[in-house]
Amino acid sequence: MKDVVESSSQSSQSATSDKTVARTRKTHKKSRSGCRNCKLRRIKCDEKRPMCGKCTDFGVTCNYNTSIPDLQPCSGAADGVSPDSTLDKFSLSANEHVLNMVNIYLDADVGSPSESFKALGFKEMDRLNRFQSRTILSVGNKATARYFRKEMMHLACNHRFLMHLVQSMTAQHDRYLAGKAISGQSEDENYHMSQGINGVQTRLSHPIRPEDRDALFIAASLLGVMTFFAIEAKSIEHVWPLADGDLSWVSLSDGKKVVWRATNPLRRDSVWRPVAEMYERDFGSREKGPACVLSVFDHLCSEREGSIAALTNPYHKTAQYLISLLDLELTDSTWIRFLAFICHVDPPWKELLGARDPWALLMLAYWFMKICRGAWWASTRAIVQGLAICVYLERYYADDALLQMAIPLPKQEFEAAQREGFGGFDHICDSGHIS
Repeated sequence: MKDVVESSSQSSQSATSDKTVARTRKTHKKSRSGCRNCKLRRIKCDEKRPMCGKCTDFGVTCNYNTSIPDLQPCSGAADGVSPDSTLDKFSLSANEHVLNMVNIYLDADVGSPSESFKALGFKEMDRLNRFQSRTILSVGNKATARYFRKEMMHLACNHRFLMHLVQSMTAQHDRYLAGKAISGQSEDENYHMSQGINGVQTRLSHPIRPEDRDALFIAASLLGVMTFFAIEAKSIEHVWPLADGDLSWVSLSDGKKVVWRATNPLRRDSVWRPVAEMYERDFGSREKGPACVLSVFDHLCSEREGSIAALTNPYHKTAQYLISLLDLELTDSTWIRFLAFICHVDPPWKELLGARDPWALLMLAYWFMKICRGAWWASTRAIVQGLAICVYLERYYADDALLQMAIPLPKQEFEAAQREGFGGFDHICDSGHIS
């Protein structure tokens, strides 16, 4: 990010004198305890509390408190901002200050593709506010939310590709809340998604600059979320596996591994290192749930662990991990374990899934069943594609008694979750039409 250029005042010339008075810039001690807004704006904070003078004059809420987002327009309350606030509640002058500064930073992003920069308007700023106060909180869990809120504004305002992805993801969330989750992307979503992907690809096709690593890492995470959410259908019959479709969302873990190696979020100076450490801790924890019961998938992984039979069984690894999740409740602390199921896909099982193998499909349906009441971006695909799998198995494998006995449980859970308001669409009729 380039510094905002400060205009220098020219000394006035006396009407009766030929001498020019030169003004020198005043030196001052660097503020060590200033608010994040002043550090972001590259100006000296006066460190007054609860609101420093610079933030008061600029019209934003001072953020010594890490729970307050960067450059949050002030609504008149000096002690914080309501999470549901939107920019239309704030003064126009304050919005203009923030908007102009954000556009200056984005225009200065020299690493972006060479096309002319399309400045953000008030609509985009309103969407950015919704991202900070609402959408970003759904990417991780409660423990990681404060890190995302603290770092995302700064990174997005300095990297066009990340700002585009933020805009697209928030538009998706808006569509979900409006009950149009499977109605297809809006024009704004398409524009910002394509620009964001193009920007990420451009950065990854060249040696990665140190200042881009954190932005690229979180961009890969947002792309994973948006790709998982994106499913468009007018009826169940139009949804894979009943219809042709790609499984690109299953392969997202491959791309994220490449970005992980390129950006190394566990490096000492990464802003995401605390988040990565939390994920590792949560993944390693084994909460005690109900007593283990027999699973319909036991016969798929009955071989002795480490034996040749187990190593050559394409179901074994995935079935074992799925069984460990079936008696586990989906909570804020266990979410990462459920996510790991699809983030670390075993290649042999992935091949079975691509071939529409019935037991591989049923395993996916049971995982969908466990997450269908989770985050908004997960529930839509879980319910819609989960139901499509159930219909497919009922239709084409009616003679497999064991398989048929296992289908009603996930199917009933999908239908119940949708009635409870999950999924982001109204209902699925008996005829299979979605609305």
